[in-house]
Amino acid sequence: MILVNNASTDNTIDFSKEVWQKLNSPFPLKIINENRPGKGYAVETGYDAAQYSYILTVDDDNWLQSDYLIEAAKLFQVDAKIGILQGHSTGVFEEEPPAWLKEVEQFFIIGSPVKESGYFPKDSFYVWGAGMVIKKTDWVYLRSLGFTALTSKLPGKAAGEDNETAIGLLLLGRKIYYSDKLQYQHFMPTDRISWSKLKQNIETTGYVAYYFFLYAFFLDSYSKGNPVTLKALNFKFFRHWHKLMRPFTLKQQIAYWILPRQEYYQLVLLRQYSQLKWFLKLQKESLLDINKLQTWVIPLLKQNPENFKWPYELE
Repeated sequence: MILVNNASTDNTIDFSKEVWQKLNSPFPLKIINENRPGKGYAVETGYDAAQYSYILTVDDDNWLQSDYLIEAAKLFQVDAKIGILQGHSTGVFEEEPPAWLKEVEQFFIIGSPVKESGYFPKDSFYVWGAGMVIKKTDWVYLRSLGFTALTSKLPGKAAGEDNETAIGLLLLGRKIYYSDKLQYQHFMPTDRISWSKLKQNIETTGYVAYYFFLYAFFLDSYSKGNPVTLKALNFKFFRHWHKLMRPFTLKQQIAYWILPRQEYYQLVLLRQYSQLKWFLKLQKESLLDINKLQTWVIPLLKQNPENFKWPYELE
């Protein structure tokens, strides 16, 4: 058992040791201190310390079907190119959920990341961290190149590192596979199923989208041989952002600010404005972040430039 103490202030270590002793220490417990707060740091530290063939992410509200690991091991044997496995999430609700949840359940990680069992569409990297299985050897190789996630490094922002791992593995030439044989339940307490919580989730996707833009900008610049400059980054971002905003009418944009409603278009606008907010807040660090990308992405692009292409074009 690996416990990553991610700069906790709630007596986590003493409590964990006490519980483990009450369970008669069924197997070794290894405690690692990661003093940089942020889920991304904790995930990387834990993955680095893992010692066996596969790494499975199980969130604290996930209940795996008893044969999950068995089925995962079988699926990896089907195709050596499979680098990520995804499973099906069934919602378990403390109380009857609101009717609108069915339309947005993927934002709560309920259902499946794609419609049918099989390989993800080419270049699609929108995986779910919950229930995700990867190979330790692939992780070690990415880390040897200098892979580190840009997202999920802020306290309270727990999103994006799973997608970045998927991008790295796609660049490595791996495939993503979803199977409905991999089943798990996702417990949803009542206080998590609300429109305000949904808006928090959507705002976080805007934060992640900012970093995805950095990936897109760098890959576009690299493929065209263009220099990576802050001026070019700003120009590309605002053209891209305005393209995202064009489908919305002036009436919709005014309503978003003065008449908040439980409507899907307002969720999409929230994501776009969130992405803009994070761009304005973090752009001073953008070139440093892109330098981190270059460290590990360029070697993979040189090995095989056809493994992965960003799924949308920048104007």
